[in-house]
Amino acid sequence: MFRIRGAFSMLAFLASTLLLSSSALAGPQWCEEDPEFLVNGALVDVTTWFSGQYAATTSEVHFDMQVPSNAIAVVVKLPGTVPVTASISRTLPAYYGIGRVPVVVTVTLRTTSSFSHTTTVIGLGGTLLSASYGWSTWPAKYKFYMWGVGLL
Repeated sequence: MFRIRGAFSMLAFLASTLLLSSSALAGPQWCEEDPEFLVNGALVDVTTWFSGQYAATTSEVHFDMQVPSNAIAVVVKLPGTVPVTASISRTLPAYYGIGRVPVVVTVTLRTTSSFSHTTTVIGLGGTLLSASYGWSTWPAKYKFYMWGVGLL
């Protein structure tokens, strides 16, 4: 009896899988630019994405990370659909202490089109900035705070 139920269950599963499956519908394509920075030993992942229809008109996406003047920061990697560049600017006041280290990221798109983009920032402590929106015709500046220990 157990074998009959098992065989029937397997047959029902296979039939439902074949009969109820549908082909995947293609949704919109996205360009995702995803540089990673290392700030005082903490990995920071900045992700900006926009509709793939603008990839052909976008020649570069530039990320500038402003950190305190006494911070140690480097660009770790620059993956992206279109050319991606990044820079570190030590333009914020020196930070001494434990707690919320201020950081500013400016995202600039060099493009001939006008469109919106979305940026998120994730660090070792979780989401530092979630779903912030910008426009391709103007640099988007995002300020957030990282948990950190005393800087040099």
